[in-house]
Amino acid sequence: MGLLTARPTSASFSTEDPCFIDTTERPDWQSLFGNNQPIKLEIGFGMGDFLIEMAVREPDSHFIGIDFSQEGILKLLARIKQLQLKNIRVAHGDVRKKIPLLFRDGELDTIFINFPDPWPRKRHLKRRLIKPGFVNLLARKLAPEGRVYLATDSAPYAHEILEYFNADALFQNMNRVSGFHGDRDNLPKTKYEKSFIYAGDKIHYLAYFRRVVAGPDSLAGKLHNKEPVKKEETHAPERLAGEAKSNDDILIEKFKNAEAQAKDACDLKQVADNLAEAGDKEWARKVYRKTEEKAQDSLDFNWLAYSVSEALSDKIWAGEIYQKAEEKAETSLDLNWLAYSISETLSNREWTRKLFKKAENTPGNIRELCDLADSVAETFGDRKWALRIYEKAESEAQEHAEFLELADSILKRLGDKKWAARVYKKAEDKAEDSSDLHSLVECLCDKLGDLEWTRKVYSKAENLAKDSNDFCGLAESLCKNPGNKEWAVKLYKEAEAQAETGNSGDLRNLADSLCENIGDLEWAKKIYQKAEEKAKTFYEFRWLAECLCGNIGNLEWAKRVYRKAENKAKDPSDISRLKNSMREKLGSDSEL
Repeated sequence: MGLLTARPTSASFSTEDPCFIDTTERPDWQSLFGNNQPIKLEIGFGMGDFLIEMAVREPDSHFIGIDFSQEGILKLLARIKQLQLKNIRVAHGDVRKKIPLLFRDGELDTIFINFPDPWPRKRHLKRRLIKPGFVNLLARKLAPEGRVYLATDSAPYAHEILEYFNADALFQNMNRVSGFHGDRDNLPKTKYEKSFIYAGDKIHYLAYFRRVVAGPDSLAGKLHNKEPVKKEETHAPERLAGEAKSNDDILIEKFKNAEAQAKDACDLKQVADNLAEAGDKEWARKVYRKTEEKAQDSLDFNWLAYSVSEALSDKIWAGEIYQKAEEKAETSLDLNWLAYSISETLSNREWTRKLFKKAENTPGNIRELCDLADSVAETFGDRKWALRIYEKAESEAQEHAEFLELADSILKRLGDKKWAARVYKKAEDKAEDSSDLHSLVECLCDKLGDLEWTRKVYSKAENLAKDSNDFCGLAESLCKNPGNKEWAVKLYKEAEAQAETGNSGDLRNLADSLCENIGDLEWAKKIYQKAEEKAKTFYEFRWLAECLCGNIGNLEWAKRVYRKAENKAKDPSDISRLKNSMREKLGSDSEL
């Protein structure tokens, strides 16, 4: 069950709350907070769990949260009031505009960016928050030696973020070997983060510090721009000869260390799960008990109950924990997940039905309502109940993405093309740009088979297209859906004209598309040459070399570009990624 992708809107929002910042002028933070303690910013705080936890942990620091979700802002303000926190302020809007307004250069001590929207579809990549210009903006607003902490569950986005930050001369990666961190012990986990960890998904953590602007050979540069000192690892005393550890001893020691180092319910449950899988159910039971004591929210209790039921086959204890999960449930999604889990583990249909009804009566977003309707239909086969939830979702939907999501769900779950078409029309009416319409036409063509409507929406999308990515994406889609190659070539030419004023990546993406969709290698080569001329950074040269290998098979050209990438490498992790790329694409990294 995912989340709807979201983006800033132009709608204004304000609320009469002393912790809400509504200003067109830069605040005097020292006067506002009454002192000059460090200012720490979270970009996109969601429901505010992370921000609240940090403010409680660090009462002497000041925290600012910026988000464009009105629902999230109101919930956060209510919690701030409930907890009587004095060190948080909240702002609404697009962070790309708010940050320059709210903060002077060098004013921020720390910036947190937890799970920015990855916008996974190719046509939406331009909507991603973290781009080179935004990275440079953060560098300007951070104080020397200030920190940026990032987390994402999207591997492609994680590597893109890594490249952009590594390429900025003002940032230094705090793990220069691999570029990523396995975890971040010093920071609380967000609810969103825990949901991925519980599901066994990998999270990519990155951390950077702001370099001091000084010559690299100066004393200041040497003192401040060195890597942070890593904690020394402590090792147990070496055993005497003949006392080599057995595999069981090593495993037991590993589990003991993991249990001792666990910081929260999420960590402890992982330890207990591993113990149960290793066959030590009694030890696992003890750690599950600790987990129950540490559990804080419905998600913690829900996943714990699932493990207790499945790993220990203890349905009674699992039921008791599920009861705690229900008491802690705050959202429709919490209740939906809980109902589904209880249905799977306890087969308690009466309890499941009760939870689904509670979820239906709990305010939620359109995705949550669609997920709930799907769960009801799948669990009980109750089409009428699902239909009622979909009707509620339609009455509450307001934005293009919500109507599009709803129409897709209605079509998939109910097979009602007439109703879906009506909702798709609402999505069309709410479309704000070319990429919105691009998303719609693929649904109209693939799912409804309405080619006439599809062509009309393509024309509207072309009229709204603004940049190379818009034109290129539409051309790709035209090649695959109506199969109108002549129209596609026209759009590719417009994409090329737009890319001339863009960056190396715009040209590279266009050339890639030409190779893949119309097979015009000569045209692609010309554009790759332009991309090489515009390339400036390590990642631009490396990505270009990979495309030259994969799309046109020109290995000699690729080698020359790889060498340019090598000259731009800044960290050992850059060299490592370069070598891996060359081994994969060329079969050797001997050129380095």
